[in-house]
Amino acid sequence: MVAMQAALWTMELLIILAYTLLFVTDIYVLGKEEEFITPSLLPKDEEHTRTPFSHIGASPDPYIQLTQPSQKIRFMPTVRNIVLSEHKDIKFNCSIDVPNLDNGEQITWWKNGQLTSHSERISFQSFDIPDGVMTTMHSLCSIIGIQRSDNGTYTCKLKVKGEEIVSDPIYVQVEGLPYFIRQPETLNITRNTPFNLTCEAVGPPEPVEIYWYQNSTRINDKAEVSPAVLYVLGLDQAAIYSCEAHNKKGLTASNNINVNIKGIPFPPFNLKALSKTSNSIFLSWTPGFDGYSSIGLCSIKVKEVTKNSSFPVFYNTSVPPHTYTISHLNSFTQHNISISCMNEVGWSLPSSWIVSKTAEGAPSTSPQNITVIVNGSHSLKVMWTQPPLSAVNGALLGYIVKVLWSVRGNKNISETKNTNTTTLVISIRATNATCTVSVACQTVGGIGPFSPTVQVVIPSDGSLASATSSTPAPGQVSSYMILLGFISGLMIILLLIYGVVKFISRKKELEFGDAFVSSDDSDMVVYKAKKSYNRKGIEVTLSTLGINEDLQQKLEDVMVERSLLSLGKVLGEGEFGSVMEGELRYPDSTAHKVAVKTMKLDNFSQREIEEFLSEAACMKDFNHPNVIKLLGVCLEVGPRRTPKPMVILPFMKYGDLHSFLLSSRIGSGPQVER
Repeated sequence: MVAMQAALWTMELLIILAYTLLFVTDIYVLGKEEEFITPSLLPKDEEHTRTPFSHIGASPDPYIQLTQPSQKIRFMPTVRNIVLSEHKDIKFNCSIDVPNLDNGEQITWWKNGQLTSHSERISFQSFDIPDGVMTTMHSLCSIIGIQRSDNGTYTCKLKVKGEEIVSDPIYVQVEGLPYFIRQPETLNITRNTPFNLTCEAVGPPEPVEIYWYQNSTRINDKAEVSPAVLYVLGLDQAAIYSCEAHNKKGLTASNNINVNIKGIPFPPFNLKALSKTSNSIFLSWTPGFDGYSSIGLCSIKVKEVTKNSSFPVFYNTSVPPHTYTISHLNSFTQHNISISCMNEVGWSLPSSWIVSKTAEGAPSTSPQNITVIVNGSHSLKVMWTQPPLSAVNGALLGYIVKVLWSVRGNKNISETKNTNTTTLVISIRATNATCTVSVACQTVGGIGPFSPTVQVVIPSDGSLASATSSTPAPGQVSSYMILLGFISGLMIILLLIYGVVKFISRKKELEFGDAFVSSDDSDMVVYKAKKSYNRKGIEVTLSTLGINEDLQQKLEDVMVERSLLSLGKVLGEGEFGSVMEGELRYPDSTAHKVAVKTMKLDNFSQREIEEFLSEAACMKDFNHPNVIKLLGVCLEVGPRRTPKPMVILPFMKYGDLHSFLLSSRIGSGPQVER
């Protein structure tokens, strides 16, 4: 025990002696009652503080009071810059001597101005070494497998007497292979269209140089400093691109990316009908490969499976979703269906055809030619004809016959009967009554419309008569209709003969004047030649119209001889004029169909004639494929021997725009192909 106490005393003495040798510059021996002066942390020119000890080895009883601690206490110098490679372990520390102040403060670590805490890779160890009135505080920072994210500035902080003391910064720089912060991205481009790719990598160490590769072949001999942009004028086939980043530590390769060429999509597949109604089919399909361009539109082609099927009908729909309901279809009818889709490049090939049949629907028409005849003295026989199969819209299940007996002064009697045939015998329920009959067809889809009613009067004496409806069956025509048709046809033929005779007579009158006009006074044929349409005759005739000379000069070179123009039917009429079909013969014996615009009345004022010809003169200068151009002007001698102007224009096969659009809409005119 005595030996142990001696050892402790010896250790304390050694610590005091070492402390004295390190810090004391003015040591002297004191008397028994004098104080022992401890070394000060202040510079020599500043005032020292003193700490009394009763005897060596006793516990110190400090009474010091530090002033301005932030100016007196500093962290000890340590390493300033640390440069190392990735994935290595690192340790660095900071230390400080402070008075024995029992305030519980600890050294904290800060990175880039942010407090750093423990993690799986970063840890901190702190320990204190007391030495009399002073304590040396140490803090060790350990980082396992350092990474680029650990780059930064590290500092230590400690609070003493409410004031914060900050160490000098420790700069940690992690070096390694280049690190990509931006790599090339996959592109879908239009054929032979320019595009660019970007590659960016960072160190340290810097600089980082970039090399480009196309299909594993380097395409730039001279490196580019990161970030690098590769400009490509265009491709006609797909290619694979990548880049390499080089620095002093080595190289890093980027991911391979594909540059694809956009093309038309593949045909859709898995086309099927999910549900059907009597007039619609609900479709779904799976789109084919989009050709590296998103599909935005699909077109569904529908055609009825019949011998006399009409042209196919197209339904366009935007996608997704890849579903569509085809509506307005005929009931109980098979349809061929195909689909194609479009991206920005073009349309895909059509898919495989499928056949789908609409469900049965209610008949769209009623039985026809309803007839009620006498069937003995106690019954009536109702007969009718089946409607066309195309209007039945399904398998015909039978007929429903409604019978209503109306008796004056009594309550009406109604009954409904079902039958599978086109005849029905009904018993007479009352006399001196009216029997009303109507018939309808029935399918799985429902009951169709009832036919117009047929009424039969049942007299009280029992005498019966037959009755028929006003809707005869197709294909059965009464003798009255045949007679009416014969008379109408005969009248049309007579009118045509009369028209031909008048036309021939009119033509002769126009060509030969009064040469073939019969005369009661003489048997001689008189021929009077009209004015010749030579240039001089034209001038005389235009002068006769009384128009101004400027207008005469404009029309002089477009005048046409009347003999070269033949008039046909009237194409249209207005209040003051009409347009007729005509044929214009040219000197080379060719003929063209034309439209002839004339003034409708025989009496015109000079102003009206001049306006009519001024309009023609304006059309003379038109020269555009979509604008009607003047072909010529012709003069015809009217009944009163006055010239009547006619304007010759190109013949419009489909009429005006309004007529063309209207006829196209109702299907009677030309159709524009899709």
